[in-house]
Amino acid sequence: MNGKTALIASIVVVVAALGFLIYTGLGDNMVYYYHVDEFLPKAASLSGEKIKVNGKVVEGSIRKSQMQDYDFVICGATKTNLVQVSYHGVVPDTFKDGSDVVVEGDYNPDAQKFHATTLLAKCPTKYEPQQVKQ
Repeated sequence: MNGKTALIASIVVVVAALGFLIYTGLGDNMVYYYHVDEFLPKAASLSGEKIKVNGKVVEGSIRKSQMQDYDFVICGATKTNLVQVSYHGVVPDTFKDGSDVVVEGDYNPDAQKFHATTLLAKCPTKYEPQQVKQ
């Protein structure tokens, strides 16, 4: 084996090893992201899978039952597609009625409830200054 062939073989081995590490490292963290409107038709077939769903928190639907137990409803763009969500944990400061959220967890089609293990509240796209009292 001459020097040029050894160099090419070494580069191929390093690139293959890096590709394998990236694939295995990201594989567990890559979860497809559904919007409520596209999630509901597929909900029964996704039972038992770890999934992410995005929607808006329906006004007046947030219920805090115990210390960190939350039940709320998210809706899609049409506001007719609704998903019941239960979550146990600390909620972000931006979590409120009408906020855009992404929940990650699993869906129970029998109870028609999404059990979230992670709750992310999206930041608003524009910030408005607070009104100054005069």
